[in-house]
Amino acid sequence: MRHGRRRPLTADQIDRTGAFIAEQQESDGGLPWCKGGKMDPWDHVQASMGLALTRQIDRAEAAFRYLVCTQEEDGAWASWWQNGLVTDETHETNHAAYVATGLWYMHRARPSIDFLAEMWPMLERAIDFVVGLQQPDGVIFWATKHGKPWQQPLLTGSASTYGSLVCAERIAAELGRDRPGWRQARLRLGELMRGDLMRFRQTDLEDQDGRYSMDWYYPVLGGALRGGRARLRLLDAGLAHAYLEEGVGCRCVADQPWYTTAETCELVMALDACGLSSRAAQMFSWTHPLRTDEGGYWTGVTHPDRVLFPEGEQTAWTAATVLMAADVVVGESETSAFFRDLAGDDLDEETRDLPTGTGEAILAID
Repeated sequence: MRHGRRRPLTADQIDRTGAFIAEQQESDGGLPWCKGGKMDPWDHVQASMGLALTRQIDRAEAAFRYLVCTQEEDGAWASWWQNGLVTDETHETNHAAYVATGLWYMHRARPSIDFLAEMWPMLERAIDFVVGLQQPDGVIFWATKHGKPWQQPLLTGSASTYGSLVCAERIAAELGRDRPGWRQARLRLGELMRGDLMRFRQTDLEDQDGRYSMDWYYPVLGGALRGGRARLRLLDAGLAHAYLEEGVGCRCVADQPWYTTAETCELVMALDACGLSSRAAQMFSWTHPLRTDEGGYWTGVTHPDRVLFPEGEQTAWTAATVLMAADVVVGESETSAFFRDLAGDDLDEETRDLPTGTGEAILAID
């Protein structure tokens, strides 16, 4: 273990959380937020990664086979469904792309060329859908609805997509496939994200620009930023003040006192991805009060009044994100460096040391 740290979760706690995720899975392989609840493709994949991490490989494979059965003609998936019925027909590019992240994560947990080959037709159609919505300046539109593109890139979605394109390229290489178009799409998207984040302002959406904490750390978590540039973003005192409460966690949105388990754990992984591992371990410890006896985790809590919100909600994808962050903090498994390794081959120049005199607001330990 790094720095001789104690493990953040015991083996029994990990097994209980893995069992909690498995209990939410439907007989057809689907992974709703909770048993019988709503489902979306991104969180379905996230939950499957928790299954893979806890060596429930058959269940994780069933989750991907579910995606094969539900993939639509354009290569994407409906944004929301429940009990087998579509409730939102929007097709999001970051949802479709995230299949690659899940598959590569699963391959890192237990390598299987045969399973990658089985999933290849589904993956190829999904990534072709994504890159087909890239524009000349490098942005990838967020979604389509009824075949018409929603002409707005989102920062978090684009950052997630960048990392997914890295994974898609690696899967293609593992299978001996050549997809130069995927590489060019990633290079153009990464160049834009490192040069003009203002292109991602949400000018035609109701959400305020920069309201969500994911816009802060996802460019690092997804691999578009590394090295000094990544640290400068995470250590920005203004952003840290907007989203972070010391000893509590990461807010979901800047204008509400709601601190969420998943966002806190994703920030943990982003910090580790650019070398701030001690701070990551410290932040992970803040999630312990939100663990339940069943092995799940409450979605979030308000501060300082400590009211659970949404009331009674424990989701499979939140539990999976906790397991992934714990794995990163320990740093010993085949998957623990997964997010560190997401950086593409266009980022060699991004590994400069952090300039001095910046970031003290968040750099509590490192």
